[in-house]
Amino acid sequence: MNFSRLSVILRNSSNVSTIRSPKIQTSLLHVGIPRESQNVTKNNTYQIALDKHTLKTPAGAPLITSNKHLAALIAGEWESQKTLLKQHSLPLTSLVARSIDTFEKNPSERQEVITRLLRYLDTDTVCYQEIYPDILVILQRQYWDPIVDWVKKCYGVDIKITNNIIGIQPPETKDRLKAVVERFDDLKLSAFERATMISKSFLIGLGLVERKLTVEEAFKASQVEIISQTMHWGEIEDGCIKRDSLLTPHSETK
Repeated sequence: MNFSRLSVILRNSSNVSTIRSPKIQTSLLHVGIPRESQNVTKNNTYQIALDKHTLKTPAGAPLITSNKHLAALIAGEWESQKTLLKQHSLPLTSLVARSIDTFEKNPSERQEVITRLLRYLDTDTVCYQEIYPDILVILQRQYWDPIVDWVKKCYGVDIKITNNIIGIQPPETKDRLKAVVERFDDLKLSAFERATMISKSFLIGLGLVERKLTVEEAFKASQVEIISQTMHWGEIEDGCIKRDSLLTPHSETK
């Protein structure tokens, strides 16, 4: 697959300019804006183009974003594709497409997604903390307790911590956090959905998209139980997660 003419287009109501991907050595390609986009009044909107064709979402909408850096990263994803297109290597493209096809165009489905994500609160791994073994307790305190404390303080809610099989968060906590998520724009909601589903934790996902957690910290927090269970190996096969790295304080990872 040849993306030698991959470009990012800046579109607004009065002009068109093209940003070349840093790796591209060919001359700058002028790409015209489709007629239906000529009258867009929203300034500083970026779209990705492959040759003269604007990249589309699975539903056929133009893949556009208001974030210049995100547009450049998406262009980089496509530039890195070789002979075969690999969907798993296009995570940012997927997030933007999800935000456009699902959330922007379908408000009812957006609300359904938020309701579904709220269910993670009652089964949130961060809220189920054991009192043994010692290494698990250490990791819980290091990676989970700061997240819980931040949510309590930042949003003024009560987060119940339990070591029972079943635990349910207070209705007022769910209502307040639901209101927080409902204020997310479509792209942020798309990222939050992905982070929550991958980590199996509403609170870890929230910490990540609200920039309380770095990607590394969110990943480590989501792996606490797995690492605890396999601690005697020192490293998880295929996971590249080393014991010493998990025991590194947050302050040293930043």
